[in-house]
Amino acid sequence: MSQAAFAHSQYPEFLRLQIEPYSPHIGAVIRNLDLSAALDETTAAELSLALAHYQVLFFRDQQLTPAQQVEVARVFGQPEKAKAYFPRSAEHDLVEVIESRPDGPRYTTEQWHSDVSYLASPPAGAVLHAQVLPPSGGDTLWSSGHAVFESLPGGLAKDLERLTAIHSIEKSGWGAVLRAQPDGDRRYQQILSEQPPRRHALVQTHPVTGRKFIFANPKYTASLEGLSRQDSDDLLKLLFARFERHEFQARLRWELGTVAIWDNLTTVHAAVADYQPAVRRMHRVTF
Repeated sequence: MSQAAFAHSQYPEFLRLQIEPYSPHIGAVIRNLDLSAALDETTAAELSLALAHYQVLFFRDQQLTPAQQVEVARVFGQPEKAKAYFPRSAEHDLVEVIESRPDGPRYTTEQWHSDVSYLASPPAGAVLHAQVLPPSGGDTLWSSGHAVFESLPGGLAKDLERLTAIHSIEKSGWGAVLRAQPDGDRRYQQILSEQPPRRHALVQTHPVTGRKFIFANPKYTASLEGLSRQDSDDLLKLLFARFERHEFQARLRWELGTVAIWDNLTTVHAAVADYQPAVRRMHRVTF
């Protein structure tokens, strides 16, 4: 039995959910569940457990209003206004509108990242609902921090557990995005003063599954504390290359009405920017 098959065999049994593993190390499709309907306590608990084990969940053919999307997020945690800087839906201020169009800003979401990991307490996850899609392209990929950690040689993995990573918004492309907007430089300087670099353990343990994972990403992780610049860069480069291994990833081809829900701590994700000048618009709720 492969390591991935063994891992799936250790997952709990689900009574309410029809679950199909999406790829060996990460992801699951859940069938025959209408997220717009009120979910009973057992179903909600199974969804939370499924997310803990599979890291990202996919649902097709979902018709959600912004308010219903917020209620879906509430199954997994407390919906909140994310500290990213996307515009918000006029229908609900907890819904961010992530839109790429020829005359709009380039958000650099194609870079591997965990959402706003530069915060002192990064969000646990998010619910993303497809609204407008290009004729082709615009896929999103997720990669497993569990799989990356578990693939490391034992000695290296143990050494990494002693390290702390520095996360900073300055590492990202947000500075260029914000400066291109009216009053953007002043706004960005205010953000830097409000969001100084933060320290996060490089290796963390999931509270439900007990599995360890790497918490670092090339968009926001600037360095490893206590190492020389060269050693820090080399080690982060090694880890980021592991996230790019195809066998650790799930790649989603969106359809209208598709919903993706992911664990923002145990995964990194990236949106493929291969569809311009077409428009792509998503609604996101963070929890």
